[in-house]
Amino acid sequence: MEEIVRAMTFVIDQGLAMYWGTSRWNVVEIMEAYSIARQFNLVPPVCEQAEYHYFQRDKVELHLPELYHKIGVGAMTWSPLACGLLTGKYNDGVPESSRAAMKVRLLPETYRPPSVLSSELCPVSPGLLLAEGASPQR
Repeated sequence: MEEIVRAMTFVIDQGLAMYWGTSRWNVVEIMEAYSIARQFNLVPPVCEQAEYHYFQRDKVELHLPELYHKIGVGAMTWSPLACGLLTGKYNDGVPESSRAAMKVRLLPETYRPPSVLSSELCPVSPGLLLAEGASPQR
């Protein structure tokens, strides 16, 4: 870990980057990097890039907030639509060669495609439907 923190500090000192962050690190690893940076007067990570969507919320909502408040690490999230699973793109099935195929194996058993869910919901306002180009329901 010390080697990583030293390498990133070197990159920043050379003017090749202004900050550095982590991607898919757990809380213990981030805290270790921060501690090493403080111990040796190096540059600590400033953000964590975490997957965050309807099915993957624990890390950003439960584990990282402690770091947000203690050491000021921020979050940059990715995959808000779960590789298309939340858009209805794969309602007719997920091709084996797609990135979403990996996600399907990790879904909870209660997962239902968005088209099924949206048919069970009532629109909040008819104006929202019109904004999306749909005909108003009466």
